[in-house]
Amino acid sequence: MADIGYNILINNRSGTVLNMGQPAIESAIEASGITVAELCFCEPEDMAQTLMRMAKSDAPLLIGGGDGTIRETAAALVGKKKAFGVLPFGTMNLMAKDLNLNSLQAALSAYGEGHEIQDVDAGFVNGEIFLCCASIGTMPQASVFREENRTRYNFLLIPRLFLFVVDHLDKNKRQRIRLQIDGARLKFRAAAVVISNNRFAETTSWTESNFKRQSLQGGELAIYASTTKSRLSHLRLLLRLIVGNWLKDPDMSEQVGKRMTLTTHRKKELVSIDGEVAELMTPLVFTIKPRHIQMLVPLPQDAEAA
Repeated sequence: MADIGYNILINNRSGTVLNMGQPAIESAIEASGITVAELCFCEPEDMAQTLMRMAKSDAPLLIGGGDGTIRETAAALVGKKKAFGVLPFGTMNLMAKDLNLNSLQAALSAYGEGHEIQDVDAGFVNGEIFLCCASIGTMPQASVFREENRTRYNFLLIPRLFLFVVDHLDKNKRQRIRLQIDGARLKFRAAAVVISNNRFAETTSWTESNFKRQSLQGGELAIYASTTKSRLSHLRLLLRLIVGNWLKDPDMSEQVGKRMTLTTHRKKELVSIDGEVAELMTPLVFTIKPRHIQMLVPLPQDAEAA
C-alpha cells in the first residue's frame, strides 16, 4: 500500500461519471480499500487549476478521465517532475488498457497494492502532445459526428456511427497522402491514417484490446493507413477492428520511424489527438520524445507476490 493516500482528480464530465453518478463512484472507491488523501470531482474548466494544486502535494496523483483528459494532464505536468496514474473514465481508455487497467475496479485494486514510476514516450504533432495516437481522415470526422449526436439518438448512436464510418471511408478513399519518414518519401491514397506513439500489438481474439501497444518505451512512431477501396473492404476492415486481427487486413499498411511529415491537398486538416479533435495547419509534423512523461504504474504481479 502507498505510505500516504492518493490524491484522486476526476473529470466530472467524463463518460463513467455521467453513466454511474458521483455517489456510485465514491462507493466504488471506498469499497476498493484504496487509501485516499483527497478525492475531487472537477468540472472541465476547473481541472487545470485543481491539477496544479494537487501537483504540489507529496501525495501520489491519480487522474480519472478519458484519453483526452490524460493527454491534457501530461501536457500540464511535463517538466514538473510530478508523476500521475490513470483511472479509466472515458470511452476508449487506450492508455489505461496499455497499463492493463481494463476497468475502474481493476485500476483501484491495482493502485491500492502500490505503484512505481515509469517514464513513457510522448508523441507530438505540430507541437501538440499525444500519449496514444493521432489520426486524420475518417476517424476525426467520426469523432465530430459522435459528439454532435451523443445526446440525440441514445441507443441508435452506435449503428448510426457505424454507417457514418462506412460512408466516409468510401468518400475519403481517394484522399492523397504524401509522407516523409526519416527522409524516405511515399505517396498513397488512404481514407484513414493513424500515427501511433509506438507500434500496436497484433490481436487475434475479440476478448483482447484491439489497440494495445507493444511498448510505451519503444522510442518510435508507427503509421497505419487504410487503403480499402470498396464498401465490402470497408466493412471487412471495420469487422476486424471490432473483433481483432486488424493488422493482418490486406488493405492495412504499417510503417515505422522517428519523424514523419504528412501532407494532404488541404491547408488545414482535422486531427484527432488522443480522441480530441483539432484543426491543424499542414504539413503535419510528427515526432517522438522517448521517456518524456512520468507515470505511476501499478506494481507488476511478480513484485506484488515478492
